[in-house]
Amino acid sequence: MFEKRLFSLVPQATPHIMASVLFKWIALMANITVMWVLARILGGIVTDGLSAALAVDALAQAALPLAAATIVRAVSIYLAQRAGDKAAFEAVRRVRSLVYDKLTALGPSYTETVPTAEAVQTSVEGATQLQVYFGGYLPQLFFAGLAPITLFALLVGQAGLPAALLLACVPVIPVSIMMVMRNAKKIGAEYWGSYVDLGGMFLEAVQGLTTLKVYQADRSWHERINTESERFRTATMRLLVMQLRSICVMDLVVYMGAALGIIVATLQLATGKIGFEAAFLIVFLSQEFFLPMRRLGSLFHTAMNGMAASRRMFGILDTPEPERGDVELDGRGDIELAGVSYAYGDRTVLDSASATIAHGSLVALVGESGGGKSTIAGIIAGRKGAYRGSVRIGGVELRDATAASLMRAVTLVPTNGHLFAGTLRDNLLLAQPSATDTELLRALDRTRVAAFVQANGGLDMVINEGGTNLSGGQRQRVCMARALLHDSPIYVFDEATSNVDAASEAAIGEVIASLAGGHTAIVVAHRLSTIVGADQILVLERGRIAEHGTHGELLATAGAYARMWNSQEQLSAYAYAEDDAEDVEDAGAVEAVDGSAACTDGLNGASSSSAAAALDSGRVRRSAPSIMWRMMGLVRPLAGWLVLAVALGSIGMLTAAFVPAFGALGLMAALGRNALGLGLIAACAACAACGIARGPLHYGEQLCNHYIAFRLLAHIRNLVFGALRQLAPAKLEGRGKGELVSLVTSDIELLEVFYAHTISPIAIALVCTVVFEGFLLAVSPELAGIALVAYAVLGVLLPLTSAKACGTTGRQSREGAGKLGAYVLDSLRGASETIQFAGGADRSRALAKLTEQVGAVDARLKRRQAASEAVADALILAANLVMLGHALQLVAAGTIDFAAAFVAVFTFVSSFGSVMAVSRLGASLQETLASGARVLDLLDERPQCAEVADGQDVEFAGAAAEHVSFSYAGGVDAGGAGATEQVANDAAANLILDDVTCTFAPGTMTCIMGRSGSGKSTLLKLLMRFWDPAAGTITVSGVDARHINTASLRSHEAYMTQDTHLFCGTVRENLLVAHANATNAELLDACRSASLTALIDRLPQGLDTPVAELGDSLSGGERQRIGLARIFLNDAPFILLDEPTSALDALNEASVMQAVDELKRRGKTIVLVSHRASTCAFADCSLSVEHGRLS
Repeated sequence: MFEKRLFSLVPQATPHIMASVLFKWIALMANITVMWVLARILGGIVTDGLSAALAVDALAQAALPLAAATIVRAVSIYLAQRAGDKAAFEAVRRVRSLVYDKLTALGPSYTETVPTAEAVQTSVEGATQLQVYFGGYLPQLFFAGLAPITLFALLVGQAGLPAALLLACVPVIPVSIMMVMRNAKKIGAEYWGSYVDLGGMFLEAVQGLTTLKVYQADRSWHERINTESERFRTATMRLLVMQLRSICVMDLVVYMGAALGIIVATLQLATGKIGFEAAFLIVFLSQEFFLPMRRLGSLFHTAMNGMAASRRMFGILDTPEPERGDVELDGRGDIELAGVSYAYGDRTVLDSASATIAHGSLVALVGESGGGKSTIAGIIAGRKGAYRGSVRIGGVELRDATAASLMRAVTLVPTNGHLFAGTLRDNLLLAQPSATDTELLRALDRTRVAAFVQANGGLDMVINEGGTNLSGGQRQRVCMARALLHDSPIYVFDEATSNVDAASEAAIGEVIASLAGGHTAIVVAHRLSTIVGADQILVLERGRIAEHGTHGELLATAGAYARMWNSQEQLSAYAYAEDDAEDVEDAGAVEAVDGSAACTDGLNGASSSSAAAALDSGRVRRSAPSIMWRMMGLVRPLAGWLVLAVALGSIGMLTAAFVPAFGALGLMAALGRNALGLGLIAACAACAACGIARGPLHYGEQLCNHYIAFRLLAHIRNLVFGALRQLAPAKLEGRGKGELVSLVTSDIELLEVFYAHTISPIAIALVCTVVFEGFLLAVSPELAGIALVAYAVLGVLLPLTSAKACGTTGRQSREGAGKLGAYVLDSLRGASETIQFAGGADRSRALAKLTEQVGAVDARLKRRQAASEAVADALILAANLVMLGHALQLVAAGTIDFAAAFVAVFTFVSSFGSVMAVSRLGASLQETLASGARVLDLLDERPQCAEVADGQDVEFAGAAAEHVSFSYAGGVDAGGAGATEQVANDAAANLILDDVTCTFAPGTMTCIMGRSGSGKSTLLKLLMRFWDPAAGTITVSGVDARHINTASLRSHEAYMTQDTHLFCGTVRENLLVAHANATNAELLDACRSASLTALIDRLPQGLDTPVAELGDSLSGGERQRIGLARIFLNDAPFILLDEPTSALDALNEASVMQAVDELKRRGKTIVLVSHRASTCAFADCSLSVEHGRLS
């Protein structure tokens, strides 16, 4: 299996691969040298009658060359491993960079080729999987061909027939592997596909976990994830069985081939056809013919994962990029659209739209949600290149313009702009890297967010991934400030102020108006009052530009624009008329009491940094034994399988060791020196039997071990998602979603090393040690003592020393992998912004730097692993020589005879297989234990609001907040006493709500108003009990929410967040999140209430039309209406709506709000947050939140 294309992608790895091969060959030659010297010394005793005492002297004289060979071998093993590690790192760095740069070049359209979760896993985990291919498999591929040829060349002159037989058996290994693994590519692809599907489903669930919890759908998604996890386990077992079959065949060839060579050599020695030295070398070098190829086979199985990932990588790399022109665009001319059409699949959203936008003018795009406004904005901004027709700027067709000049000429400010994890300064400098702090603050001041920034850490304020620690309005204003720093000739504002308060909107409107003249400003708007001063208004209706003109001209024509304007005007009149018809005051709808203390505007996590610090300080520092003990606890239900694995593994390991041991017996028998009462034929038969038995026994052991491991990994995934359900949303705020995907995929997968390759190997090593010690004790207690010391040093002291030397490197490595996943996901989610501001190269360099940093940590860990491997090999050689020397001394003293000593010594030489497996664990287990610690940290994390299962069930009869104070810093359960004071101080300094009291009586509608970031959305989250107040009480039906069964509480509440989350699936599936058993009639009724019917009728497959990832194929208004349809479908008595009409046009706003008002008439209690006066006018009364206080 040699992929030329993959190899050619990383030419930098070639020198390291060749160096690794060279050092492996030098290590082999050093081992041959040692065996050759021993053969000469022992041959002197057997054939020349040399006394044991003289043999001891000869061994002492050879001490220097033997020591030199031992050191050379150890150093070569170390250097071979390090060269392979360097090749692996070059591959990871190169491939990750290529894939990431390709995804960036594709822009947001990459989702048409590969889902985001797969893109993240491919560029992070997939690239990492190639480490084995470049660092292990390729060097071993060349060495596996070189080693047997070298051995044959050295042995053929002394033992021609055995050497020829051994060489002839070597090709059987790759041939047998290929025969067994004919379906390897298909099964490997199924495995990797299942792996990325699991990651994708997990990412979907984590991103939408708040929505799932609102509608109590998180349990059903938990079941779906468990089903997908079981599918992945089945795919993994299928891959494993295929691999184990080939391993079984390899073991048969290796050990039977070695046994065949040994038998032939002993028989030829018995008949005098070869000498003792030649027979000795054949017996003790026979496995060296096969082990390189056997090792290659094992690496092949691991490399298959990387190969499966590489095919996905090639799929990404081969994706055609959008065609780019070569004409420079300055953006200073008119914008001309002629017959422009655009479709999402079978759904046409623009149909032959034509218009001219004069340079320096202020132009508004208005129309119903889904009418094509955002699509036109995206086309002009160069984000939707698959349009038909013509779009020209200053006479230059957009298709002919260079991408860089188009991005410089046009700046798009979307509804939901992306902010990257980092600092506010970093996010602003993306648009203008040379800007000074003064310029940055001036831009923030223009968008009315400077005061908030100054009060919360200034330009170095921490921003979470996606800006989740800011309110919706704050995010929009920061994105607006960033866009102003770009200073392009053309600005396109796509509902860029939908979530800001009226005062801020007015101020930003003045900024936009001031741009006109020197810049062309295009505004997509639903609030028609904000664009009455536009130079031209384009009215879109069903994908066409139905009319255009100024505000006055369009009103005079009494067309579509006039209908929307009149609808918006009538909306307030309708609501106020309803107010007059009802005696709201008698309903006792709301009682509000001002708080007494002022506070700063809070971020939705204004203290996210301090909260994170609190969580870090509360993290338990786990020792390796404590992690292993916790993970061992999960094995109890599968203890029977573990006992079977240990039994099969112990017998299998003993058979592998006794192949050369019986060969040693055969040598003595061939010389007429029977040891242990076995003759030549019996020794040969026993040798053959061991060679045959090894393969099936190893197969059975590994099958049992991996059955245990994969069962437990599926169980751990179940526990992890269950923990996330408990922690969401409070404890997941600010935590990178990519990092969580890394935890549930690669971290949990790494636990396989513990469950399949740690527990039973330790037990097997103990069993084998007891057996070997018993055998040696029967021959000589002194030899048994030497062996015990050697086993203890290799199996106990060395792994403990290696583990201590590694320190926290394993944890750093796994956290680095999590950071890589979070960074790539953050970058892909912000691909539009990266392209817009020409930040792709900077993000790519930052990824390369992060890869270097993680690679440096990995390199430290791998250096220690390589050193541990080299030291272990040197210790084994040294122990063998000490054992031989002492055995010869015992022979010289007459304590034991030569034959018994010979068999004992070379049984000891072949006995280190099980102990070596344990000795490697000290270094190799570090990443696994780090992954285990990360998983345990998550499982042990205490939720901020523990779900209640033993409280009260209630029927909804109103809700209230009583003297409630809250801070996101104080809302975090620090978990550690050391963090308590800091969190308390942060809480006091960053109060979001301060002594708030209000009542929401049944059957009333209350509107909460206030500036962006003043605490409106926070109050809704407290009512949902996503957080608990720091002081005061939230009550539902007169009962403290903390004492109500969570299931009962959620069954009475429905909550629509500011940003409606849509899952990858169909419209129907997204609606059923709110009511899994809803009938088709109920779905359609909810759609009518949410003004979705027209959209459903236009969709090619109606309710069964797929929506793109995060609903990107729908407009903001369409996504929002699906969120509203969920509310209507859920039919809860207590409804919380956060900016429910921010992305809706006037006609749809009127329709939706009348439906909401009808819900109130049916007895529903409604609390809505809105900046729109027309929406608030429907409320029975309004609350105003300022600086955390209510009025």
